[in-house]
Amino acid sequence: MPKKTSKPPHLIKRYNTYFAVLYVPKEIQYVIGKAKFSKSTGTDNIKLAETIAQVYVMGWKAEIESTRSKSDDPLIQSAKDIRKLLKSSPSHLVQDAIDEEVAKLHEAKKDIHAEVFERISKGKNKYLEDIAKDWKKYEEERGLKTKTIDQMFSDVELLTDQFPTAHLITPQSVDLWIKHIAKKGLLSASSVTRIIGSSKSFFKYLQFIKEVPSTESNPFIIPNEYKISSKPNSKSVNKTQSWLPFTPNEIVGLYQVALNENRTLADLILIAMHTGARIEEICSLPCKDVDIREETITIVDAKTEAGERTIPIHPYIKQRIKTLIDDSADDYLISGLTKNKYGDRSNAIGKRFGRLKTKHGYSGRYVFHSIRKTFTTLLENAGVGENLAADIVGHEKPRITYGLYSGGASLEVMKEAIKKISYGM
Repeated sequence: MPKKTSKPPHLIKRYNTYFAVLYVPKEIQYVIGKAKFSKSTGTDNIKLAETIAQVYVMGWKAEIESTRSKSDDPLIQSAKDIRKLLKSSPSHLVQDAIDEEVAKLHEAKKDIHAEVFERISKGKNKYLEDIAKDWKKYEEERGLKTKTIDQMFSDVELLTDQFPTAHLITPQSVDLWIKHIAKKGLLSASSVTRIIGSSKSFFKYLQFIKEVPSTESNPFIIPNEYKISSKPNSKSVNKTQSWLPFTPNEIVGLYQVALNENRTLADLILIAMHTGARIEEICSLPCKDVDIREETITIVDAKTEAGERTIPIHPYIKQRIKTLIDDSADDYLISGLTKNKYGDRSNAIGKRFGRLKTKHGYSGRYVFHSIRKTFTTLLENAGVGENLAADIVGHEKPRITYGLYSGGASLEVMKEAIKKISYGM
Protein backbone atom coordinates (compact mmCIF):
# COMPACT_ATOMS: atom_id res chain seq x y z
CA MET A 1 0.00 0.00 0.00
CA PRO A 2 1.56 3.33 -1.06
CA LYS A 3 2.54 5.68 1.76
CA LYS A 4 0.41 8.84 2.07
CA THR A 5 2.26 12.11 1.75
CA SER A 6 1.15 14.79 4.19
CA LYS A 7 0.02 18.06 2.71
CA PRO A 8 2.05 21.07 3.89
CA PRO A 9 0.18 23.32 6.34
CA HIS A 10 -1.60 26.44 5.05
CA LEU A 11 -2.10 24.99 1.54
CA ILE A 12 -5.37 24.13 -0.19
CA LYS A 13 -5.61 22.93 -3.81
CA ARG A 14 -8.35 24.42 -5.97
CA TYR A 15 -8.66 23.77 -9.72
CA ASN A 16 -5.07 22.50 -9.98
CA THR A 17 -3.70 25.58 -8.19
CA TYR A 18 -2.51 25.79 -4.61
CA PHE A 19 -3.87 28.54 -2.36
CA ALA A 20 -2.24 29.78 0.83
CA VAL A 21 -4.74 29.82 3.70
CA LEU A 22 -4.59 30.95 7.33
CA TYR A 23 -7.60 30.90 9.65
CA VAL A 24 -8.13 33.93 11.90
CA PRO A 25 -8.73 33.16 15.61
CA LYS A 26 -12.41 33.66 16.47
CA GLU A 27 -11.75 36.23 19.21
CA ILE A 28 -10.25 38.76 16.76
CA GLN A 29 -12.20 37.98 13.57
CA TYR A 30 -14.38 41.05 14.19
CA VAL A 31 -11.24 43.24 14.23
CA ILE A 32 -9.57 41.67 11.19
CA GLY A 33 -12.90 41.64 9.34
CA LYS A 34 -12.66 38.08 8.01
CA ALA A 35 -12.56 34.46 9.18
CA LYS A 36 -9.55 33.51 7.10
CA PHE A 37 -6.83 34.80 4.82
CA SER A 38 -6.61 33.19 1.38
CA LYS A 39 -4.43 33.90 -1.63
CA SER A 40 -3.41 31.98 -4.78
CA THR A 41 0.21 30.90 -5.06
CA GLY A 42 -0.23 30.77 -8.84
CA THR A 43 1.28 27.29 -9.18
CA ASP A 44 0.43 23.59 -9.03
CA ASN A 45 3.94 22.68 -7.92
CA ILE A 46 3.59 21.82 -4.24
CA LYS A 47 7.19 22.63 -3.31
CA LEU A 48 7.04 26.01 -5.01
CA ALA A 49 3.59 26.69 -3.55
CA GLU A 50 4.87 25.86 -0.07
CA THR A 51 7.63 28.49 -0.31
CA ILE A 52 5.28 31.16 -1.66
CA ALA A 53 2.65 30.37 0.98
CA GLN A 54 5.26 30.74 3.72
CA VAL A 55 5.81 34.36 2.70
CA TYR A 56 2.08 35.13 2.72
CA VAL A 57 1.46 33.39 6.03
CA MET A 58 4.26 35.29 7.73
CA GLY A 59 2.59 38.59 6.86
CA TRP A 60 -0.84 37.35 7.98
CA LYS A 61 0.50 36.08 11.29
CA ALA A 62 2.19 39.42 11.89
CA GLU A 63 -1.14 41.18 11.28
CA ILE A 64 -2.92 38.86 13.72
CA GLU A 65 -0.25 39.33 16.38
CA SER A 66 -0.30 43.08 15.91
CA THR A 67 -4.08 43.15 16.33
CA ARG A 68 -3.74 41.21 19.58
CA SER A 69 -0.93 43.30 21.05
CA LYS A 70 -1.86 46.67 19.55
CA SER A 71 1.86 47.37 19.26
CA ASP A 72 3.84 46.20 16.23
CA ASP A 73 2.93 47.45 12.77
CA PRO A 74 2.00 44.33 10.75
CA LEU A 75 3.64 45.80 7.65
CA ILE A 76 6.93 46.27 9.51
CA GLN A 77 6.73 42.81 11.08
CA SER A 78 6.04 41.29 7.68
CA ALA A 79 9.04 43.12 6.20
CA LYS A 80 11.32 41.84 8.99
CA ASP A 81 10.07 38.28 8.60
CA ILE A 82 10.54 38.35 4.82
CA ARG A 83 14.05 39.69 5.33
CA LYS A 84 14.82 36.55 7.38
CA LEU A 85 13.25 34.42 4.67
CA LEU A 86 15.69 35.77 2.08
CA LYS A 87 18.44 33.81 3.82
CA SER A 88 16.70 30.43 3.59
CA SER A 89 14.35 30.48 0.59
CA PRO A 90 14.89 30.95 -3.17
CA SER A 91 15.66 34.65 -3.37
CA HIS A 92 13.83 35.26 -6.64
CA LEU A 93 10.55 33.99 -5.13
CA VAL A 94 10.91 36.20 -2.07
CA GLN A 95 11.88 39.16 -4.25
CA ASP A 96 8.73 38.60 -6.29
CA ALA A 97 6.64 38.63 -3.10
CA ILE A 98 8.31 41.86 -1.99
CA ASP A 99 7.75 43.51 -5.36
CA GLU A 100 4.10 42.46 -5.33
CA GLU A 101 3.54 43.95 -1.88
CA VAL A 102 5.36 47.16 -2.82
CA ALA A 103 3.20 47.50 -5.97
CA LYS A 104 0.01 47.06 -3.92
CA LEU A 105 1.09 49.77 -1.50
CA HIS A 106 1.87 52.17 -4.34
CA GLU A 107 -1.56 51.43 -5.88
CA ALA A 108 -3.13 52.29 -2.53
CA LYS A 109 -1.27 55.63 -2.59
CA LYS A 110 0.89 54.55 0.34
CA ASP A 111 4.22 55.51 -1.17
CA ILE A 112 6.08 56.02 2.12
CA HIS A 113 4.80 52.66 3.41
CA ALA A 114 5.98 51.01 0.21
CA GLU A 115 9.42 52.57 0.51
CA VAL A 116 9.83 51.55 4.17
CA PHE A 117 8.58 48.02 3.50
CA GLU A 118 10.99 47.56 0.60
CA ARG A 119 14.01 48.94 2.47
CA ILE A 120 13.46 46.77 5.56
CA SER A 121 12.52 43.58 3.68
CA LYS A 122 15.55 43.90 1.37
CA GLY A 123 17.89 44.73 4.24
CA LYS A 124 18.69 48.28 3.17
CA ASN A 125 17.60 49.63 6.57
CA LYS A 126 16.87 48.29 10.02
CA TYR A 127 13.72 49.14 11.95
CA LEU A 128 14.52 52.09 14.22
CA GLU A 129 12.44 50.77 17.13
CA ASP A 130 14.69 47.70 17.23
CA ILE A 131 17.82 49.84 17.03
CA ALA A 132 16.55 52.04 19.88
CA LYS A 133 16.47 49.02 22.20
CA ASP A 134 20.10 48.24 21.37
CA TRP A 135 21.00 51.90 21.87
CA LYS A 136 19.44 51.82 25.33
CA LYS A 137 21.67 48.85 26.28
CA TYR A 138 24.65 50.71 24.83
CA GLU A 139 23.95 53.73 27.05
CA GLU A 140 23.53 51.46 30.08
CA GLU A 141 26.96 49.95 29.43
CA ARG A 142 28.40 53.46 29.27
CA GLY A 143 27.36 53.89 32.90
CA LEU A 144 24.64 56.52 32.59
CA LYS A 145 22.10 56.62 35.43
CA THR A 146 18.96 54.55 34.90
CA LYS A 147 16.74 57.60 35.38
CA THR A 148 18.63 59.50 32.68
CA ILE A 149 18.52 56.57 30.25
CA ASP A 150 14.79 56.04 30.78
CA GLN A 151 14.10 59.70 30.01
CA MET A 152 16.30 59.62 26.90
CA PHE A 153 14.64 56.40 25.68
CA SER A 154 11.20 57.93 26.22
CA ASP A 155 12.27 60.92 24.10
CA VAL A 156 13.64 58.69 21.32
CA GLU A 157 10.40 56.70 21.26
CA LEU A 158 8.71 59.89 20.07
CA LEU A 159 11.21 59.87 17.20
CA THR A 160 10.85 56.19 16.26
CA ASP A 161 7.04 56.52 16.35
CA GLN A 162 7.38 58.96 13.46
CA PHE A 163 10.40 57.58 11.60
CA PRO A 164 10.46 53.79 11.07
CA THR A 165 13.78 53.91 9.20
CA ALA A 166 16.84 56.16 9.30
CA HIS A 167 16.62 57.20 5.64
CA LEU A 168 13.53 59.27 6.47
CA ILE A 169 15.45 61.41 8.97
CA THR A 170 16.39 64.63 7.21
CA PRO A 171 16.83 68.21 8.50
CA GLN A 172 13.51 69.17 6.90
CA SER A 173 11.54 66.21 8.29
CA VAL A 174 13.09 66.62 11.76
CA ASP A 175 12.15 70.31 11.84
CA LEU A 176 8.54 69.52 10.92
CA TRP A 177 8.41 66.64 13.41
CA ILE A 178 9.70 68.53 16.46
CA LYS A 179 7.41 71.49 15.78
CA HIS A 180 4.46 69.14 15.40
CA ILE A 181 4.99 67.23 18.66
CA ALA A 182 5.79 70.47 20.50
CA LYS A 183 2.52 72.04 19.39
CA LYS A 184 0.47 68.88 19.90
CA GLY A 185 1.90 68.19 23.37
CA LEU A 186 2.13 71.86 24.40
CA LEU A 187 5.79 71.24 25.17
CA SER A 188 7.97 73.83 26.86
CA ALA A 189 11.20 75.06 25.31
CA SER A 190 13.18 73.04 27.86
CA SER A 191 11.28 69.85 26.91
CA VAL A 192 11.98 70.45 23.22
CA THR A 193 15.66 71.03 24.02
CA ARG A 194 15.81 67.77 25.97
CA ILE A 195 14.10 65.73 23.22
CA ILE A 196 16.44 67.16 20.58
CA GLY A 197 19.42 66.32 22.81
CA SER A 198 18.29 62.70 23.24
CA SER A 199 17.61 62.36 19.51
CA LYS A 200 21.01 63.83 18.68
CA SER A 201 22.64 61.19 20.89
CA PHE A 202 20.61 58.45 19.15
CA PHE A 203 21.67 59.75 15.72
CA LYS A 204 25.33 59.54 16.77
CA TYR A 205 24.69 55.89 17.65
CA LEU A 206 23.18 55.33 14.19
CA GLN A 207 26.42 56.66 12.75
CA PHE A 208 28.43 54.45 15.11
CA ILE A 209 26.66 51.28 13.89
CA LYS A 210 26.85 52.57 10.28
CA GLU A 211 23.08 52.78 9.85
CA VAL A 212 23.72 56.29 8.53
CA PRO A 213 26.98 57.60 7.02
CA SER A 214 29.43 59.05 9.53
CA THR A 215 29.89 62.00 7.18
CA GLU A 216 26.22 62.96 7.41
CA SER A 217 25.52 66.07 9.50
CA ASN A 218 23.41 65.58 12.60
CA PRO A 219 19.96 66.91 11.59
CA PHE A 220 18.69 67.47 15.14
CA ILE A 221 18.72 71.22 15.63
CA ILE A 222 16.51 73.18 18.01
CA PRO A 223 14.10 75.45 16.08
CA ASN A 224 14.71 79.15 16.74
CA GLU A 225 11.39 79.59 18.51
CA TYR A 226 12.38 76.96 21.10
CA LYS A 227 15.97 78.03 21.73
CA ILE A 228 16.74 78.99 25.31
CA SER A 229 19.17 81.69 26.37
CA SER A 230 20.37 82.83 29.78
CA LYS A 231 21.73 86.12 28.42
CA PRO A 232 19.58 89.15 29.31
CA ASN A 233 20.19 90.84 25.93
CA SER A 234 19.55 87.69 23.90
CA LYS A 235 16.90 87.85 21.13
CA SER A 236 15.67 84.38 22.12
CA VAL A 237 12.02 84.33 23.16
CA ASN A 238 12.82 81.72 25.84
CA LYS A 239 14.91 83.03 28.71
CA THR A 240 16.14 80.71 31.44
CA GLN A 241 14.97 81.72 34.85
CA SER A 242 16.91 80.34 37.77
CA TRP A 243 15.30 79.25 41.00
CA LEU A 244 14.82 81.96 43.56
CA PRO A 245 15.87 81.78 47.23
CA PHE A 246 13.29 82.13 49.98
CA THR A 247 13.82 84.93 52.43
CA PRO A 248 14.61 83.69 55.97
CA ASN A 249 11.13 84.72 57.13
CA GLU A 250 9.46 82.91 54.21
CA ILE A 251 11.19 79.61 54.88
CA VAL A 252 10.52 79.88 58.60
CA GLY A 253 6.85 80.40 57.75
CA LEU A 254 6.77 77.25 55.57
CA TYR A 255 8.58 75.30 58.30
CA GLN A 256 6.01 76.32 60.90
CA VAL A 257 3.11 75.35 58.61
CA ALA A 258 4.74 71.97 57.96
CA LEU A 259 5.27 71.52 61.68
CA ASN A 260 1.49 71.55 62.13
CA GLU A 261 0.71 69.42 59.07
CA ASN A 262 3.55 66.94 58.57
CA ARG A 263 6.41 66.56 61.05
CA THR A 264 8.59 64.57 58.62
CA LEU A 265 8.43 67.36 56.04
CA ALA A 266 9.12 69.91 58.78
CA ASP A 267 12.25 68.00 59.83
CA LEU A 268 13.43 67.87 56.23
CA ILE A 269 13.01 71.64 55.87
CA LEU A 270 14.72 72.29 59.21
CA ILE A 271 17.81 70.26 58.28
CA ALA A 272 18.02 71.88 54.84
CA MET A 273 17.79 75.34 56.41
CA HIS A 274 20.83 74.66 58.61
CA THR A 275 23.02 72.54 56.31
CA GLY A 276 22.31 73.72 52.76
CA ALA A 277 22.20 70.04 51.74
CA ARG A 278 20.28 68.84 48.69
CA ILE A 279 16.97 67.07 49.26
CA GLU A 280 18.20 63.60 48.24
CA GLU A 281 21.40 64.05 50.29
CA ILE A 282 19.22 64.50 53.39
CA CYS A 283 16.63 61.84 52.54
CA SER A 284 19.27 59.18 51.78
CA LEU A 285 21.40 60.02 54.85
CA PRO A 286 21.84 56.93 57.08
CA CYS A 287 22.05 57.44 60.83
CA LYS A 288 25.54 55.88 60.86
CA ASP A 289 26.85 58.87 58.91
CA VAL A 290 25.71 61.29 61.61
CA ASP A 291 28.09 61.62 64.58
CA ILE A 292 26.33 63.34 67.47
CA ARG A 293 29.41 63.25 69.70
CA GLU A 294 31.65 64.87 67.06
CA GLU A 295 28.72 66.99 65.85
CA THR A 296 29.25 66.12 62.17
CA ILE A 297 27.28 64.92 59.18
CA THR A 298 29.10 62.98 56.45
CA ILE A 299 27.46 63.02 53.04
CA VAL A 300 28.67 60.13 50.90
CA ASP A 301 25.92 59.58 48.33
CA ALA A 302 26.19 63.01 46.69
CA LYS A 303 25.31 64.32 43.25
CA THR A 304 28.92 65.26 42.49
CA GLU A 305 32.40 64.44 43.75
CA ALA A 306 32.58 67.84 45.44
CA GLY A 307 29.30 67.01 47.17
CA GLU A 308 30.91 64.21 49.19
CA ARG A 309 31.83 66.05 52.36
CA THR A 310 31.74 66.21 56.15
CA ILE A 311 30.12 69.27 57.68
CA PRO A 312 29.38 70.38 61.27
CA ILE A 313 25.90 70.07 62.76
CA HIS A 314 24.38 73.47 63.47
CA PRO A 315 23.83 73.89 67.25
CA TYR A 316 20.17 74.79 66.68
CA ILE A 317 19.30 71.39 65.17
CA LYS A 318 21.61 69.14 67.18
CA GLN A 319 18.94 67.97 69.65
CA ARG A 320 16.35 67.38 66.93
CA ILE A 321 18.84 65.29 64.94
CA LYS A 322 19.61 63.21 68.05
CA THR A 323 15.88 62.58 68.50
CA LEU A 324 15.49 61.57 64.86
CA ILE A 325 18.33 59.03 65.23
CA ASP A 326 16.83 57.62 68.43
CA ASP A 327 13.38 57.30 66.84
CA SER A 328 14.49 55.98 63.44
CA ALA A 329 12.75 52.77 62.41
CA ASP A 330 14.85 52.07 59.32
CA ASP A 331 18.32 53.46 60.14
CA TYR A 332 17.79 56.59 58.05
CA LEU A 333 17.85 60.05 59.62
CA ILE A 334 14.56 60.90 57.88
CA SER A 335 12.70 57.69 58.64
CA GLY A 336 9.70 56.16 56.90
CA LEU A 337 10.32 57.33 53.32
CA THR A 338 9.86 54.92 50.41
CA LYS A 339 12.21 54.56 47.44
CA ASN A 340 11.05 55.08 43.87
CA LYS A 341 12.14 52.77 41.04
CA TYR A 342 15.44 54.65 40.77
CA GLY A 343 16.25 54.18 44.46
CA ASP A 344 15.54 57.83 45.39
CA ARG A 345 13.88 58.42 48.77
CA SER A 346 13.07 62.09 48.17
CA ASN A 347 10.52 61.76 45.37
CA ALA A 348 7.25 61.65 47.33
CA ILE A 349 8.22 64.08 50.09
CA GLY A 350 9.61 66.47 47.48
CA LYS A 351 6.19 66.56 45.82
CA ARG A 352 4.64 67.14 49.25
CA PHE A 353 6.86 70.20 49.65
CA GLY A 354 5.82 71.34 46.18
CA ARG A 355 2.15 71.20 47.13
CA LEU A 356 2.87 73.06 50.36
CA LYS A 357 4.70 75.98 48.77
CA THR A 358 2.17 76.22 45.91
CA LYS A 359 -0.69 76.29 48.39
CA HIS A 360 0.94 79.28 50.05
CA GLY A 361 1.38 81.24 46.84
CA TYR A 362 4.93 80.48 45.70
CA SER A 363 5.52 80.19 41.95
CA GLY A 364 7.38 77.51 40.01
CA ARG A 365 10.62 79.44 40.51
CA TYR A 366 10.54 78.37 44.16
CA VAL A 367 11.47 74.74 44.78
CA PHE A 368 13.08 72.75 47.60
CA HIS A 369 16.47 73.68 46.13
CA SER A 370 15.56 77.30 46.93
CA ILE A 371 16.29 76.52 50.60
CA ARG A 372 19.86 75.68 49.58
CA LYS A 373 20.02 79.09 47.92
CA THR A 374 18.68 80.73 51.08
CA PHE A 375 21.37 79.01 53.14
CA THR A 376 24.13 80.08 50.72
CA THR A 377 22.82 83.65 50.67
CA LEU A 378 22.93 83.77 54.50
CA LEU A 379 26.55 82.56 54.43
CA GLU A 380 27.45 85.31 51.99
CA ASN A 381 25.68 87.99 54.01
CA ALA A 382 27.50 86.77 57.14
CA GLY A 383 30.82 87.42 55.41
CA VAL A 384 31.73 83.76 54.79
CA GLY A 385 34.19 83.45 51.91
CA GLU A 386 33.21 81.81 48.63
CA ASN A 387 35.66 78.91 48.96
CA LEU A 388 34.57 78.14 52.51
CA ALA A 389 30.91 78.26 51.47
CA ALA A 390 31.72 75.85 48.60
CA ASP A 391 33.21 73.36 51.10
CA ILE A 392 30.08 73.53 53.26
CA VAL A 393 27.45 73.14 50.54
CA GLY A 394 29.50 70.81 48.32
CA HIS A 395 30.26 72.95 45.29
CA GLU A 396 33.33 72.96 43.09
CA LYS A 397 35.85 75.58 44.23
CA PRO A 398 35.43 78.76 42.18
CA ARG A 399 39.15 79.57 42.20
CA ILE A 400 41.64 77.33 40.36
CA THR A 401 44.29 77.40 43.12
CA TYR A 402 41.90 76.31 45.88
CA GLY A 403 40.09 73.94 43.51
CA LEU A 404 43.24 72.08 42.49
CA TYR A 405 45.46 72.22 45.55
CA SER A 406 43.40 72.90 48.67
CA GLY A 407 42.35 69.98 50.88
CA GLY A 408 39.34 71.96 52.08
CA ALA A 409 38.49 73.97 55.16
CA SER A 410 38.83 72.39 58.60
CA LEU A 411 35.78 71.36 60.62
CA GLU A 412 36.52 74.06 63.19
CA VAL A 413 36.54 76.76 60.51
CA MET A 414 33.30 75.40 59.00
CA LYS A 415 31.70 75.19 62.46
CA GLU A 416 32.34 78.89 63.10
CA ALA A 417 30.89 79.74 59.70
CA ILE A 418 27.74 77.66 60.19
CA LYS A 419 27.11 79.24 63.61
CA LYS A 420 26.59 82.52 61.77
CA ILE A 421 23.44 81.13 60.14
CA SER A 422 20.39 82.35 62.06
CA TYR A 423 16.71 82.49 61.21
CA GLY A 424 15.70 84.28 64.41
CA MET A 425 13.62 81.30 65.49
